[in-house]
Amino acid sequence: MKKNNSFIFLMVLFLLVSCKEAVPTYEELNDTKTEAKLNVQKATDGRQDLVLFPQVDERKDVFRVNYGGVGFPSEDLIVTFSQDQKALDSINKIRQNEGLDQLLPFPAGSYSLDKESVTITKGHASSEYLTLTYNPEKFDLSKQYMLALTAKNDQGYSFHPNGRTILYYAAVEEKLLPKTNWEARADSEELTGEGDANGKAKFAIDNNINSFWHSQWQGSEPPFPHWIEVDFKSDLYVTQIGLTRRQNNTNGFKTFDILGSSDGNTWKTIATDKVMNQTEIEMQKFEIVPQYLKKIKIQMKDNFNGQKSTHLGEIDVLGY
Repeated sequence: MKKNNSFIFLMVLFLLVSCKEAVPTYEELNDTKTEAKLNVQKATDGRQDLVLFPQVDERKDVFRVNYGGVGFPSEDLIVTFSQDQKALDSINKIRQNEGLDQLLPFPAGSYSLDKESVTITKGHASSEYLTLTYNPEKFDLSKQYMLALTAKNDQGYSFHPNGRTILYYAAVEEKLLPKTNWEARADSEELTGEGDANGKAKFAIDNNINSFWHSQWQGSEPPFPHWIEVDFKSDLYVTQIGLTRRQNNTNGFKTFDILGSSDGNTWKTIATDKVMNQTEIEMQKFEIVPQYLKKIKIQMKDNFNGQKSTHLGEIDVLGY
């Protein structure tokens, strides 16, 4: 019997259509705005800390916007960004209630965005990247700053909770600098009279406030002025000098100058006629003009009790 060619063609077509895979749900185009959320990358990660030190002339950070929903958007989604002063004011209100310092807005001309808006194109889940460029040299390192960048979409799409505003924080934290490879020397040392764990200059930088350096008193007692210097063996950015007096003695030097060397050879006075607190056993901090230094020297002028000798528990350096 002769087969019906038309019937066979229809059957083959039916089988081909039946075998064709349906588009997976996660790849479908979706125009349901109520079930989709936009999310600014990094906004949900909390505060974003920018690097201000060393103060180079330019640093960058990148971010983008993501689409969260079933499938992909069925149209291009336009998202714009702008500085949000209200968000910063709200944060500062909370800080005020907690007794914290206010955050300043980024200084004028200290940052830029390479574009004010990005697009999540139809059928895609993410936008192109935006680049924030900022200039650390425009910031005062003694202050704290914040830039709130808030996203907006005028097509009716909402943002994930806490996923709309990036909070860029810019500040540096002053800290004790490690004493790796430091070396100390002094105009004189008491090599034997204070025992094995005291007397020598190295005990003023051993991270132990219960040990101490002492100028020579046994056999000979050189008079004031006395000095002790520290070689950092590298460039350190210094903001304050910390001195901790000998813990079991309220005497010791009273008035002193601080000298610094940026090249390891030439000295300059960076603090004059500073005075130690005779009864304070905690670290006493002395500010200087922030700068890079290779060495510091404590130049001691007199003593609380009129003795020729003196001593010091620990020398520390604070900086970035």
